[in-house]
Order: sequence, then structure tokens, then C-alpha cells
Amino acid sequence: MRNKPSKIPDFVLYCMVSCIVLIGSSCTFKNRKNDQIVAKVGDKYLYFSEMSNVFPVRCSKDDSLALARFYIDNWIKTKLLLKKAELNLSKEQLNITDEIETYRTSLLIYKYEDLLLREKLDTAVLESEIQTYYEANEANFLSEEYVVKAVYIKLPANAPALWNVRRWYLSDVEKDIQDMADYCRDHAVEYELFDDEWVQWVIIENELPRKEAATKRLTQYDYMEQQDEDFIYFVRIREKRAPDDIAPLALVRDKVKSIIINKRKLNFISELERNIYDDALTKNQFEIFKIN
Repeated sequence: MRNKPSKIPDFVLYCMVSCIVLIGSSCTFKNRKNDQIVAKVGDKYLYFSEMSNVFPVRCSKDDSLALARFYIDNWIKTKLLLKKAELNLSKEQLNITDEIETYRTSLLIYKYEDLLLREKLDTAVLESEIQTYYEANEANFLSEEYVVKAVYIKLPANAPALWNVRRWYLSDVEKDIQDMADYCRDHAVEYELFDDEWVQWVIIENELPRKEAATKRLTQYDYMEQQDEDFIYFVRIREKRAPDDIAPLALVRDKVKSIIINKRKLNFISELERNIYDDALTKNQFEIFKIN
């Protein structure tokens, strides 16, 4: 007769955990006779050898004990729930053979398809493919927020010749742009050129002392100036897209690439299924019977 299992003291449990972690597979129990019972629910036993995959290689004593106790508690809860289910479900509900077979079928097919996809699917996407798909499906790529190309300048409130800055930052003349850059190198606390880069408006908005006023002005104007006690802020909007406008390709390129690859996956799987079916048809590997 098997002795009634008792709770394993922490120091004993830790020694057993250490055995599995340090020695690994060489610390495998040869049979249940030499295996340590960890927990019991009804006629179901949890043996320590079944916990060998629970513990990371580098794990402190406290962490090992916590993992062990967590695993044991979850095993007990699972077995108790299973016992309740077996007692309370009808005979028809307990018959899950078809469901298990359906799950097994789906899982094996998924694993096979995933293996082939990893081995054979071409995931390289040319820039021309991205551009073509984006242009053909622009309506599917709407901006969720304001995005802008802009110039952002933050200067000390007492910076010299601010009247020049007010002229330069609104100008598209090359000399004015260069003069502004030279000035900002000497005086600006921050000077960001987003001329060729789309950025979220909120990034610039968060730098301004009156955020709501800035966003409200953005809807009507392409420039703004704000000031607090210490600094003066200039923003020139070169280009902008409002929420629900078509998002710039630069900001959705990864999404477009992902869509293209997913379409390739679907086409790959469809072609795989068709080829397997056609091959089996040629070899007379299946037969369809008439239904009376």
C-alpha cells in the first residue's frame, strides 16, 4: 500500500529542484518506485520527475521554490476542476472524441504548413511592391492622428534678433534657411528639422507650453509661435495629414509589407492544398461517392 503523501519541506523541495536543474537529464527517475510524490488529487499523483521542465538553469533558491509551489498549486487546481467536470457533465458532454480529433487535425496541419512557410516562403519585399500596393489601396491606410513635416525651434526668451528668426522660419529661400540654421546652432535650446521626415504631431505638441491652442491652430495655419517665462517656440508646418486623411507611406510601410507577406502566405497555402489535391486525384488516392 502506498503511503499517504505529505507536504514536502522547502529544504527538501529545493534539493530536488537543484538536482534537476544542475544534473538535468541524468537525474531522471528510472521508475515510479524511486520517484517522489509531490501532490495527490483523488487517484491522480504528481511526481517530481514530471516537473523537470519547470525550472530555468539559473534560478535562485527563492525563485525555484516559488516556481515549484506555483506549478504544484496549478496542477491541483486543474485536477480538481477536471474531477468536478467529470462528475457534473452528461455522458454526451463527456464524449469529446470528435473534438479532440478535430483539434489534433487542425494542429498537425498548422504545424506542417508553418514548417513549409518557414522553409519556402519568400519574405523579401521590394520597395516597388510596397509602393504599388500602397497606391492601389490608399483608402485602407488612413491616419489615426495628425502627422507633420515641420521645423521646430526652441530659443531662450532673451535670444538676440528674434525678428530675424520670425522671418527666416517662414521662408523657403535657401539663404534664409541657412541663416536660420547658423543662428540656431549658436542660440537654440532645440532645433529640429523634420522637413523630410513624417512625425506624429503629438511629439512637437508635447514640447509646447499651450498644447491645446497649438493643435487648434494646426487645423487652420501652417505656423505658430508660443512663449513662456523662459523660452520662445516657433513651429513651421511644411506638410500635414489630419486624422482620416491618407497616411503617408513612410508611416505605414511596415504595415503594407506585413500585408503583402500575409497575402503570400495565403496564396502559398492555397496552392499547397490545390497541388496536394491534384496529385492525390491523379494517383487515385481518394474517391467521392454519389449520395442517393
